[in-house]
Amino acid sequence: MPVEVNVGLVGLGNIGSGVLDILKENSEIIEKRTGVRINLVAACDKSKEQLEKAITLGIPTTENFKDLLNNEKIGVIIELIGGYEPAHSIIIDALRAKKHVITANKAVLAKYGTEIFAEAQKNNVNVLFEAAVGGCIPIIRTIEESYSSDRIEKIYGILNGTTNFILTRMGEGMSYEEALKKAQELGFAEADPSFDVEGKDTAQKLSILAGLAFDAKIGCEIFTEGITKITKSDIDFAKELGYVIKLLAIAKKENGQIELRVHPTMIPASHFFANISNEFNAVLLSGANTGEILLSGKGAGKLPTATVVVTDIIELGSRVRVTQRNFENVKIMPFEEVTSRFLLRLNVADKPGILAEIAKSLGNNGISIAALSQKETNMETVPIILITHKASEGQLIKAIKEFESIKEIREKASVLRIEDFD
Repeated sequence: MPVEVNVGLVGLGNIGSGVLDILKENSEIIEKRTGVRINLVAACDKSKEQLEKAITLGIPTTENFKDLLNNEKIGVIIELIGGYEPAHSIIIDALRAKKHVITANKAVLAKYGTEIFAEAQKNNVNVLFEAAVGGCIPIIRTIEESYSSDRIEKIYGILNGTTNFILTRMGEGMSYEEALKKAQELGFAEADPSFDVEGKDTAQKLSILAGLAFDAKIGCEIFTEGITKITKSDIDFAKELGYVIKLLAIAKKENGQIELRVHPTMIPASHFFANISNEFNAVLLSGANTGEILLSGKGAGKLPTATVVVTDIIELGSRVRVTQRNFENVKIMPFEEVTSRFLLRLNVADKPGILAEIAKSLGNNGISIAALSQKETNMETVPIILITHKASEGQLIKAIKEFESIKEIREKASVLRIEDFD
């Protein structure tokens, strides 16, 4: 006899309608393969237009979420409306009604995850959210199950399809504006892409992964820098030096502290991440016992994401335990103490002695130069490219401040961090 899972779906937008498509097309094969029969008991949305698709499939609909809570047949609530509210309240109310929850809502989990997980354990129900991070990459299940007997020490991730698409196209010769427009035409970027291109989406995803991997309460703002200041010159200079620029999420746990950051990063062209193109995502985990594992797949899209939501439903059909998630207070490393190598691009007046002054400012702050390149031009200003040895963010901030006294430096230094994955 199949195990029956009765679900109520909240939100019939892009991902929600994808869930309807998958259940319509694949319900029989799901039951055959897994022994789980998924029954979509009712669907909820504020929009009558969105409800129309469910109605045509013969699924009962409502505009009031409480109707799903009060339906005793429903044991699982799928929340796919996104945003903070009313999604947060819907999830909490569902858990208190002792209904399992499946969500793809990274924003709610990043902000309220500790509260949500505690409420789930209190009511002896599960919260599953594989689709919240990494699209169709099974990263949540990998951390919580495959690596549950190991200590994860590092996480690196390309976690946003929009920015990765833009940077890929910039690497092929497009300007930032051209690449963004193309991403919007193909549906990879929103009309207002700021949440993606400023790195906020990636930071929310990193908060979720770091909390799970390190059993930690991530209560602070993650240092976040987006890609809006990346120029074609940055892309070209990186390429000349054997690097590719990616928006990279980084989390490390060492000596009782957690390092968290999201920013454009120069990655060696020989590294796996350098070949993650367009809307694809990738995650690298490093475990104390198991070493490195790499996962990659489509990071967004209606059907890839909806497929993962349905997989979570199947998981509930076979799960006999309630997931235990316990988070501790940890020390987050101050960003000024984070160390890396840096590339500095400076536009300076073409006059003698400038390099010596720049080197002196760096040396005054304990930063040594690993490589230097000065581009010859016929202009009054010339670009100087410096690569440093490892230094702290605090040292760099002080050095750049000191640059302000060098009148021959025509504009603020452009900074890119370099990750060697050591």
